Amino acid sequence: MKERRSTKRRELLLFLPVYNLDTGKILGHLADITNGGIMLFSQECIELGKKYAMEIRVEDLRNALIYRDDEGEDEKISFLARSRWIAINPDLYRTGFMFIDIAPEAQAAVEHIIHNLDNML
Repeated sequence: MKERRSTKRRELLLFLPVYNLDTGKILGHLADITNGGIMLFSQECIELGKKYAMEIRVEDLRNALIYRDDEGEDEKISFLARSRWIAINPDLYRTGFMFIDIAPEAQAAVEHIIHNLDNML
């Protein structure tokens, strides 16, 4: 399949939780990230085409050593994203999300994560 993504995908080797803000539960685990969206692994199927209010907790990123910031920064990266595609593996679902509403501070945090991942490789 031809790649249609315009930005480089950064894959994570860790399963970092991403929370559904409407339920407070883990929606899935972060598999990769770009400036335009994320991919999650989950054990349950995520509805295609639906908007989700999500949150990544900075503490989880710090524990994975992929986020460094000054004290006083936001402890959560919150955004609204729409599920765009789903792929089913035997044990997991992979779901791609596109950011549709992300505050400038959250976008800067995403770019910070990407920068740190690039420096780890």
